[in-house]
Amino acid sequence: MNASNPTFATVVADYIAEKQATGYRFAKSARVLRSIVELQHQIDGGDPCLSAEVTNRWIEKTPWEKETNRSARISVLRGLALFMARMGYKAVAVPWRLAPLVDYAYTPHIFSEQQLGAVLAMVDCLCERGVSSHSDLVFPLVFRILIGCGTRITETLRIEKKDVDLENGTLVLLNTKNDKQRLIPMAESLTQRCRLYARDNQLVRGFASSRWFFPNTHGLPYDAGTLYVFFRTALRLAGIPHGGRGRGPRMHDLRHTFAVRVLNRWVREGRDLTTALPHLAIYMGHEGLKASQHYLRLTATMFPHLVSTVEKQFGWVIPEAYHG
Repeated sequence: MNASNPTFATVVADYIAEKQATGYRFAKSARVLRSIVELQHQIDGGDPCLSAEVTNRWIEKTPWEKETNRSARISVLRGLALFMARMGYKAVAVPWRLAPLVDYAYTPHIFSEQQLGAVLAMVDCLCERGVSSHSDLVFPLVFRILIGCGTRITETLRIEKKDVDLENGTLVLLNTKNDKQRLIPMAESLTQRCRLYARDNQLVRGFASSRWFFPNTHGLPYDAGTLYVFFRTALRLAGIPHGGRGRGPRMHDLRHTFAVRVLNRWVREGRDLTTALPHLAIYMGHEGLKASQHYLRLTATMFPHLVSTVEKQFGWVIPEAYHG
C-alpha cells in the first residue's frame, strides 16, 4: 500500500520507523504494536484510524495480567495515538485516568557518600586478596562505572571493546533494557582507570581475543549474579546491613543513588527541572519521565532541606511528590 492510500498497518510501520530513526531499537514495543494491528483489523478492518472501541478493548485488564504489564502495553498505545494525531489521523487517545501507573513497591536504598566510599574500599580489598586473574581487574572498574555513570549492571557487563572510547572518555551502551542506544560520558579519573585496565588486561589470558570489555575466564561477559554475590560480601564488610531478600540494598540501588545525586546537585544549582528531567530520562535510558519523577521524590526525602526550594520553583511539575 502506497503512502497515498495508507492502512492502519502502514501507519504503525511509519511510527516504528520514526522511533527507530531517533535512536530507539523499539523491538519490544514493535511486538506489542503488532498485536494492536491485529486487534484493530478485527474491529475496524485496517482503516487508518484508532477508534474508541479499539482503545477500550486494548486497555481491558486480563485476569492473569499484572498492573505493571498492563500499564506498559497501554503506554505503547498512547504513544501510537499521539503519533497518529500529530500526523492528522483520527485517533482516540487513552485517558490518563485509565492508564494505571503503579508506583514503585520497593523503596531503593540511597547510599551516602561515606557508604559509597566504604563499598568501593571493600571491593578493592576483596580483589587484592585475589578472587581470580580476571575479576581482580574487572570488579573494581565495573563498580566504579555503576557508581559514577548510573548504568544498569547487565548493560555494563555487556559493553564491547569497540564501544569504549578511551581517548574521549565515553561509553556506548547497545545491549540495554529498553533497546535505547546511549552515549555515556565518563569523568577523567574514571577514563584513566579504563585506560589502565585496558593496558593491564593485554597480558590476561583470553582478553585480547574477546570482543567484550569485561570478559570472564572464558572470554564471555560476567553473569550479574556473580557480581551480586560479590556485592553482598562488600556490603557486609563495609558494615552496611542488608534487609534480606527483596529488601535491599540491591546492586541496582547504585543506579538510583546516581540519579538522586544528580538531581540533588541540579536543585542546588537552581537548574530548571522542566527541561532537566527529560535529559535525565534520556541519559538513564527510561521510556518516559515516571522514573525521573520518582527520583525527584527520593531526592526530597533524602534531602528534606531542599524541599522548600523544589516546591517553590518546580513543585508544579509533579506536585504529588510533595502533597501525596
